[in-house]
Amino acid sequence: MDLVGRLSNRDLRTLLHTLTGADWKQEGRRARPSQGVAPDGRRKFGTVQDAIVTVLEQAGLEMRVREIHAGVEKLLGEPVSPSSVKDYLRKGCRRRVPLFEYHGRRGYRLAR
Repeated sequence: MDLVGRLSNRDLRTLLHTLTGADWKQEGRRARPSQGVAPDGRRKFGTVQDAIVTVLEQAGLEMRVREIHAGVEKLLGEPVSPSSVKDYLRKGCRRRVPLFEYHGRRGYRLAR
């Protein structure tokens, strides 16, 4: 019985020797940036939430979502997803101790 082209394939033999050889090393981890947006586009945890609270504190009155969103982008100096702002405002209203108050068309304000 002759083996034709299966185990005598030079490319496959080279690949198998490379994979099973002990002379390769795993690539080391890259250092993470200390601040700002990570290389994959994520911000440090809580950055947007802190910015929302800061914007509402400075305003001191009700603000609509688009105004809050614009203030957050101005404060952070980079684009922010509008859904991130809306989602955090909604969740902040539904907490056991609400962080925000919803006043209909007038918008949101910090809970007292």
